[in-house]
Amino acid sequence: MLCHGISVSMSTIERIKRRLGLRRRQNHSPRFLVQEMILELRSEGYVNLGYISMWRLLNRHYNLTVTQETVRLCLRAIDNVGVESRRRHRLHRRYFNSGSNYLIHIKGYDKLKSYGIAIHGAIDGYSRRILWLKAGPSNNNPRYIAKFYLNFVKESRRIPRVVRADAGTDNVILRDLQIALRFDHGDAMSGLRSFSTGRSTRNQRIERLWRNLSESFTSFWRNKFAYLRDAEIFCTAEHLHIECIRYCFLPLIRRQLQEFMETWNEHRVRRQRQIQAHTGIPNVLYFQPQMFGTFDYSFPLQCSVETLDELAVEYSEEWPIRGCSEEFLELIRYFTGDEPALSLIPHNMNEALQNFCVLIYMCDSISGRI
Repeated sequence: MLCHGISVSMSTIERIKRRLGLRRRQNHSPRFLVQEMILELRSEGYVNLGYISMWRLLNRHYNLTVTQETVRLCLRAIDNVGVESRRRHRLHRRYFNSGSNYLIHIKGYDKLKSYGIAIHGAIDGYSRRILWLKAGPSNNNPRYIAKFYLNFVKESRRIPRVVRADAGTDNVILRDLQIALRFDHGDAMSGLRSFSTGRSTRNQRIERLWRNLSESFTSFWRNKFAYLRDAEIFCTAEHLHIECIRYCFLPLIRRQLQEFMETWNEHRVRRQRQIQAHTGIPNVLYFQPQMFGTFDYSFPLQCSVETLDELAVEYSEEWPIRGCSEEFLELIRYFTGDEPALSLIPHNMNEALQNFCVLIYMCDSISGRI
């Protein structure tokens, strides 16, 4: 009415309805027709709609006149299990993992990347044990990712059954190493099938880990760096400022990531009623799967440790010291007169902030910004 500038009272609307014989209560669609339409919609993909959403869909798009109560009763008769699941807010989980090292998930975490810090991690799909969690200047260099994998294989002396990752160039060396080390095992998933790629939305375990990491760890650092940026203490477009961030804060971040990983691997996974999954401590689930009626699906290493060392030299490399370039480390030697790997190591946040502010001032003095 407001669109056309017309004002009509409710009594006038009721009188027009009586004259035209418009009545909703006496004009409901037959129940059998409603049931047929619901079954047809479910066959086309509308499986998880609640009765209110289904009621809106039927009335608005399929020329039916039906009450919410009728739709609720029809849905309960058609899919009682689904109705109960939605009532209890329970999800249908499709993730399946038979035992430790059956499938491990790897991925990079980029929420701190705009501040020069990248995180990479791996988690066992069965036990939810974190296998590595590293922070450095990049998680896109395939040689860095290969180093994490080779360190894991060297420490465990076992090869995981399948590695699950995104289809990115950062995983190409790890993929080749996994396929090569699993090439002669002779099982159904050996060789090329021992490395699986797909979209991030299918990499469930590691994506869930990133959510937990964000809640307990990275959200604090994002807010801290955003405050420093908004206060114009540093600029993300300045390469020297990013190097200062890495040099001053990476030691703290790496220590906290290690603490997070150790705490996570020792916490107890709660029982979940909506899925059939083992509960317990990730370390126990990973190292003692026999206690839970399963076993370790990894395969023995068929080469020597020396061969792994040769592969590491050829196909991988360590992150740079303190995550910084050689040019910046030379600048630190000039400022402090000490070895950059050992100087200005912060023990807490206040020390890191003090070191950062001093380095920013000195770098800006040299570059002529102040």
